Amino acid sequence: MMVKLTAMVLMKHRAFIIGSFIGISIGLFPLLFLISYHYQQQLCSDTIIAAPLAPEIWHPRAGPSGKLVIRALRSKEEEIFDDVSDTSNINIADMQNLLSQKVISGDELGIDGWWMSHSKWNATTRCDQDAKNCTQVFTTACRKQMTTAIYQFLPIEADSGIIGIEFSGKGSSQSDFHWRNKKMDAAINGAQTLLKYTDDSYDIARLLFPTGNYSIMSAQVSKMFPHDKQIKSITAMLTCYGYDGFAMFQDIVIKPIYDDSTTTSLSIRKDRKKCVSSCPKYYKQEDVTLPFDTEKVISSSDTSDTISSNLTLVTHLSIDRMEALQAIADVWTGIMAVTIYVPVQDAKNRNVTQTVLQSSRRKLQEALKKINLRCQCDVIAVYAKNETDEYPTNHMRNIGIKEVKTDYMVILDADFVPCPEFEKRFFQTMKKVKRKDPKIAFVVPVFEGSKEVTASNLPKTKLELKKMARDENPAIYPFAYYSSPLSHHLTNYTKWYTTWKPYKIKKYEDGYEPYFVLSTKDKNMPLFDTRFSGYGFNKIQHTIELMHSGYSLQVLPNVWATHVYHRISSFKKKFLNGPITRLENRIKRYEYVAEIMRKYHIGPCAAE
Repeated sequence: MMVKLTAMVLMKHRAFIIGSFIGISIGLFPLLFLISYHYQQQLCSDTIIAAPLAPEIWHPRAGPSGKLVIRALRSKEEEIFDDVSDTSNINIADMQNLLSQKVISGDELGIDGWWMSHSKWNATTRCDQDAKNCTQVFTTACRKQMTTAIYQFLPIEADSGIIGIEFSGKGSSQSDFHWRNKKMDAAINGAQTLLKYTDDSYDIARLLFPTGNYSIMSAQVSKMFPHDKQIKSITAMLTCYGYDGFAMFQDIVIKPIYDDSTTTSLSIRKDRKKCVSSCPKYYKQEDVTLPFDTEKVISSSDTSDTISSNLTLVTHLSIDRMEALQAIADVWTGIMAVTIYVPVQDAKNRNVTQTVLQSSRRKLQEALKKINLRCQCDVIAVYAKNETDEYPTNHMRNIGIKEVKTDYMVILDADFVPCPEFEKRFFQTMKKVKRKDPKIAFVVPVFEGSKEVTASNLPKTKLELKKMARDENPAIYPFAYYSSPLSHHLTNYTKWYTTWKPYKIKKYEDGYEPYFVLSTKDKNMPLFDTRFSGYGFNKIQHTIELMHSGYSLQVLPNVWATHVYHRISSFKKKFLNGPITRLENRIKRYEYVAEIMRKYHIGPCAAE
């Protein structure tokens, strides 16, 4: 009876009880926030959670004086933000702020300023009524399954006298998720710096802002460098990840901390150019020892039937993608140079008496038995030594290139299937090329399709391809058209559909990463840079050096290759979802660009 009476009371007053619980929860939220903030500071002294400022609400779709447009990657809709008038002539830069206000343009190869890769950011200026106090503002659309970021690289002069930094900024966000939604737990909205020392070790300082619907908040952290280390570079990254919405950052400042006991002059302390190098002296080690065993498992010289061919297909893959190799072998009957990566087999699946190399060899032999190679092939195995080894993307490409004996080679990843009669079509086009310059890189247009498009139902002619691509619901479309439009934008697919003659690409554009047919007659042709492994920038760097070393680019009108759908690789997933992994890759990118600038006397390095 007592239980029944209690239940009746609870039902009668349930609205009051629920309302009281919600009220108490809301009242406790500031306390819980402070406890979390204190815990985070104890957990990592270099990670600071933002604290709210005085009410200054950011309305990304409202702007009294105009509009600022940002385009999301997968949408043609325009998101409207607060208007900012053009104040490009105003000097915003605080003399104590190492960060530049410049934004590197897409047709410029440089390292000075903010650089965005495939994600779109708007960098604008907000000033007071008298235009005396101005701040640089960054806004972007955030994606639930993609890291969106913008970067700035600061190579520090050896005699700068800097012993630490003060890192500060303000941030805000808007999202469709409520703050209590569990889906926001893994979301990130913040700024971070990677401090790289001359011994290649590094530290990270972070400013974290809440994700959800928040007004502008402020954060600041100081980081002193270890006494036994010298700073080499500082790389800043503004980023959001894990939610669909928008992010805004402003007043991002990196102030140097100097050692007062040194004689570093005030002129150096107040002159950014004397602290941040515009043409840093980074040099690549020519002979990089990579932790892999290499073995030729099939040799073209062992083939009894010699194929009359003057074009070699160079490709690479991991042993778990052997079906991709079969798809290529079904249409390519000429000469191939194939590099296969064999990761370390799980210890629990390996006989304890076997060495790692013996186990990997047996695994590869079993896989090759299932492949019908109709071509004249050189197959080279690259064996990992540790389970943590990363797929050596560019090392694999270079191994294949060094096996080529024909006058031309086409370099494709194994998930791209070349069109039928690729070699025949290529040499028909070459008859139309008047100048047979070995320093012409011929672009192969690439496409992709829906999951229903497999290696067995790819288009066999250009007319068939055009029909599939121009359908109301196209089954085939230019590769990375939605996810990374800059990657193949310069190929100009609109022109390709209607022409039967090769055409030139006349300008450089950051992010362009086509696949090429290259002549082997240029003995000084740049190879791929082996510091880039896994995912990120591994093809772009090769395109950059080709274009700046005197190569011209021409698009082939009558050949193509199509990407066949497969599950996303672990190293690509790590890159897309890991802000620090992406930041480490971008630092390699910056250091590589600095080397190219010095090597080919570009921009600030013109006089070097």
